[in-house]
Amino acid sequence: MDRENVSTHAEQVDSKFVITPNCSMSWRANKLFVASLAILSFGIAGVFAIQGLWVILPFVGFEILFLTVVMYWCCLRATRREVISIDADNIQIEFGRHRIQEVQKFQRAWTSVRLYPPERSMHSGRLVMCSKGVEVEVGACLSEQDRRSLATSIEQAIATVASK
Repeated sequence: MDRENVSTHAEQVDSKFVITPNCSMSWRANKLFVASLAILSFGIAGVFAIQGLWVILPFVGFEILFLTVVMYWCCLRATRREVISIDADNIQIEFGRHRIQEVQKFQRAWTSVRLYPPERSMHSGRLVMCSKGVEVEVGACLSEQDRRSLATSIEQAIATVASK
């Protein structure tokens, strides 16, 4: 979660929040990891296949395929971005991966920030921005502590803009 004070040529943006998931390894690093595991697994399976236990090969293939799909899915989710821009009149929330895929605009004066507690003990809470009956969840990738911090920062930014 990054907070930036930014000015653009077309309009004055007072606060900007960029929310991104934590990505520990790039897709390229994940491909190298999966490839090294595939070489090791197929090497061991090959030794067993030579000894007549060839039935292990399809299971190793399925295992590597499943690992590849899961790693790709995790890397794809890690590229999601949320950008919250707050100016004197509007709050704009942009969602997307490599480009903006969805935009939600609210009037600043009618927007509130709500932090819902977790429904169950092992679940995470929800941070939503509400305006005129519309709720948009933001920061789903954040921890509870980061979500509370973001809610406080957004509320402060809205209040600061309102007092100007």
